[in-house]
Amino acid sequence: MTIQYTLDESDFLNFQLFTASQSKRINKKKRNGHLLLPIGAVIGAFIFFQKENISMTLYFIVVAILVGLYYPKYFIWRYKKHYRSHINEVYSNRFGLTEILTLRDTELIVSNKTGESKIHTNEIEKIDETSDHFFLKISNGNSLIIPKRELNKQMDFKNKLKEIGFSIIDRTGWSWKESLPFLLKNN
Repeated sequence: MTIQYTLDESDFLNFQLFTASQSKRINKKKRNGHLLLPIGAVIGAFIFFQKENISMTLYFIVVAILVGLYYPKYFIWRYKKHYRSHINEVYSNRFGLTEILTLRDTELIVSNKTGESKIHTNEIEKIDETSDHFFLKISNGNSLIIPKRELNKQMDFKNKLKEIGFSIIDRTGWSWKESLPFLLKNN
C-alpha cells in the first residue's frame, strides 16, 4: 500500500501538542503552576493582612483568584504559541513537501525530495490515532505524522497497519484544550 501526503504547519503543531500532552514533565509544570502561584498569592495576602495593609491584601487575593481561574487557559495558549514559533523556525522548509509512504509487511518506506528512509516494522514502538492524524513513534525517538485528510481510504490504511501486526491506540477524543490534567487529575 502506498500513500502520498503533504504536511503543513497545523500537522506539526498538532503533533507537538499531542506529544506535550502525553509528557509527565509538562503535566507536572501545569499542575505546579496552577497550585503554587495561587498558594503564593494567598501567602502574600496573609503577610500583608498581618501588616494591616488592606489594599495589598486585596490585591493578592484578587491575583490568587485570577490565577486560579485563568492559569490553565494561559498555559494552553503559551505552549501553543511556543510550539508554533518553534515549528515555523525549524520545520517550515518541510511544509507542502510531498511525502510518499509505502507500507510493506516488514518495513515502511518514507520518501520525499530529500531522500528515502526504510523503517523496519519492529522498530515502530506505538501508533496513536487522533481524530486528524496517525502518529507512528519509532524506537530512535523520531515519529511519522500522517494526516487523515490525505487518506482517501482511511480504513484501508488502518486495516493494513493492523494486518501487519500493529495495535493502534485510539485517542480520537484527544484535543489540546482538554488534554492536560486539571489540578491532580492524570491522563
